[in-house]
Amino acid sequence: MIREKDELNDNVKLKEREVLNLERTKEDVSKQKGDFALHLRIKEENIKREQDEFDFKIKNTEDALDRNILDAKEDLEYYKTTIEQKKKTVEELIIGVNESLERFGKLQSK
Repeated sequence: MIREKDELNDNVKLKEREVLNLERTKEDVSKQKGDFALHLRIKEENIKREQDEFDFKIKNTEDALDRNILDAKEDLEYYKTTIEQKKKTVEELIIGVNESLERFGKLQSK
């Protein structure tokens, strides 16, 4: 009987240890779950930060390109206007030279 009682006590202790081991395992799993959730949250925050930085850089690049395009269009218009003015000046000079040649030619004929 004493031996049976000791065996029963040993079985109870064994079962108690099994329960404690299962509880520790559950705590470990819960901790892993929490750690993983934190890890995911940190990764999501990092991705969001990278997305914000990328969007900011792209926006700045687009703005800079818009300014460059506008400047280039203004330069082109100015260039076209300048060319037209130069053409008119050259045409006026040609007319002036032709008129001078005609007067000179008339003077030479007299």
